[in-house]
Formats: sequence, structure tokens, C-alpha cells
Amino acid sequence: MRTYVLGAGASFPIYPLGGGLFQDIDDHITQCGPFIHRFNYKTDWPSLKQWLATNSNPLLRQAYSNGNIEQIFTVLDLAEGLVRESLTNILSASKKDEAAVKAAEVDHGSLKNEIGEYRRQRKILLWAMEAFFLDRHEDDSKNFNSGEWNDLRELAVRLQAGDVVITFNYDSTVERVLLDLGKWSPSDGYGAEIVLQENAYDDTPVALPPSAVKVLHLHGAVGWYRKPIFSPSFNPNDGPGGATPRTSLSRAPSETAIALDPLLLRGLGIHHVDACLPSRPPSEPQIMLHPSFLKVYGGESRPNPIFSRLWKDALNALKRADEVTIIGYSLPSADSAAWTLLHTGCKRGKTEVVNPSKSVLTNQYVHLIENPTSLTPMSMRDWLDSKP
Repeated sequence: MRTYVLGAGASFPIYPLGGGLFQDIDDHITQCGPFIHRFNYKTDWPSLKQWLATNSNPLLRQAYSNGNIEQIFTVLDLAEGLVRESLTNILSASKKDEAAVKAAEVDHGSLKNEIGEYRRQRKILLWAMEAFFLDRHEDDSKNFNSGEWNDLRELAVRLQAGDVVITFNYDSTVERVLLDLGKWSPSDGYGAEIVLQENAYDDTPVALPPSAVKVLHLHGAVGWYRKPIFSPSFNPNDGPGGATPRTSLSRAPSETAIALDPLLLRGLGIHHVDACLPSRPPSEPQIMLHPSFLKVYGGESRPNPIFSRLWKDALNALKRADEVTIIGYSLPSADSAAWTLLHTGCKRGKTEVVNPSKSVLTNQYVHLIENPTSLTPMSMRDWLDSKP
């Protein structure tokens, strides 16, 4: 059994590397023209860029000047976290006296007002990123036969039954090539059971072939949404009170924490729908841990158990693997969760790192490789060519 860990370099040039993501999002939103979906592309997006470029906060200005979306989100996330923390201070003050509560409320209100624009612009950037990946996902079905897919397709050919792919990418490129080879399906390929039905109006169950290869998205993925608690046809406010019947709950197992956007499935060429989400949700954010040094794996509003499950499955896959191959992932020091996962799960002598950067190999992976003095930078293409 082999485990593969994929970073942005594995899906490049189909998708940009991390440093080019903001520019690609900018290009995409700009060329969409006067489109409105949760924000106004024609007015809100230029306003966001202007706000970043002229912000009084030098960290935001420099992050925007660098074109680094991870740095931008980190500053915005810090502001968001401070607002939430000031709210918890009110609860803590309630254990003291009324004066302490009033003081905490004043502090929270003042901070909320001052950072209000940070929060608004952060939402626009989140929505723009989600739109970029979903729109590009649809475009992938049209460009699937281009030469840009050759390396990833060759990697998929080499994957065997029982292998596991761990990916830090949001895109569905690896699933697409595996699906094309009959090695993966969405019903169980994400490491969680997804119940499919014919369409939004016909709840006849649909069974797809089991996945020979599992794909674990540790930062979430395009088209993933929080699974609704109740089935689409059930209204919890109707009928008599009392215990909720099991038949009214979502049809996927209770431990399944995700539902799939119909547009995701359609973009993969699958015209069935997720029984828990036969129609698109109006505003629910996708399950995607945006690039930031301050990732919140539990979710911003309410914990999502999918991340706990995925990371445990990933650790088990690394420990059980006869071979681990890490392709195109720079292992940034700021991403402490990924650092801990790989340094805990990978074994020296069984781990190979495929990366074109000498500095990444010597600085980030030196302790995972059996013979650090023989590190050779290579692209995925070089690595594929080196294998029989």
C-alpha cells in the first residue's frame, strides 16, 4: 500500500502555485464582468483591491504588494479572531460584576466597528476564491484532454487499489483523472459515504462502483458543503412536536459531515445528485480552509467533524504505507498541523520527496529523508521519467 501527498505543484500548470493564486483569482473575477453572486464583481472586487493597496495597515499593503493571498488572509483572519475573542471576554466578565460586563461590551462594540471593514472585505475575498475554484472546475471538463493533464494522468495510471492520496489542494484534478480510469467515485472516494440519487426530483438511490483509491482533502475541497441535518423534503417546523423521526434526517450516515454541490458532480460528468443536497444551498460557505497561517480546523461558527476524521485517516494512511511519496508540497513552517502530520506519520527510508526547490528539500524535508546529502531537486515530470 502506497500513500501520496500532493501539494500545488502536483496540479500545476492546470492550477496556479500558491504564490500565483491571488493573481489568477483577480484575472478570473475581472474577466467575468458585471456579475453578481454574493458580491458585485464589477464594483466590490476593484474596491477590495483598492482597499488593500491603500490600507493604513502596512502588513496588508505589503501582503497585497507581494500578491500573496496567504499573507492577506492571515492579517484579515487575525482581525476576525480578535473580534470573536472580544465577544468571549463579555462572557468571562459576566462572572464578575455588571461594570465588568459593560466595559467588555464597550470594548467589543468599539473593536467590531473599527474592524468591520476587515470582516466585509474578508468575506468578499473568500467568496471570490470559492467562485474561482468552482468555475475552474467546470472549465476542467472542457480542457481535460489538453497536454497540461499528462503528468497527473500518468500518476493516476500508476496508482493501485488500496493506495491513498492525501492532498492539500482544493481542486478536483486528481479525482477527475482517477474517475476517468475507473479508480474513484464520489460515493466513497472522499473517505466518507455520500448517498446519491437520480436527480433533485427522483430520490431513487444510485450506486456507483467502489473506489479503489481514496482521496483525502485535508483543507476541504471545491463543491463541499456542510451536510444538512434534515432531508430536503422535511420541514422540522411542521407537524407535532416530540422526537424527530430517523427518516426525516439526511440520508447519509450520521458520521458523514459533507454534502456535494450538484455543480461539482456535473463538472465531473456525473448527472446524479447528492441525496442530502440535491439543490445548491443559497449562501452556505463551502468547506474550504482558505490559505492562511491561522487555519481554524474546527470551523468558524460551529465545529465540522470532517477535518478530525480526515486528518486521522491521513495519519493512519501514512503510518501503514510501505512507501510515501510527497509531490509538489513545500511544507510551509507556518502550517504546523501539516508539519506535525508528516513528521509523525512518515518514516525515514520509506519517504520520497519530489520537489524542484533545493531550499525546500534541505530546509523542510531534511529530517524525513534517509540520506539528506543526496537530495536531488526534481519536478513531477522528472520523477515520472525516473520510474520504470
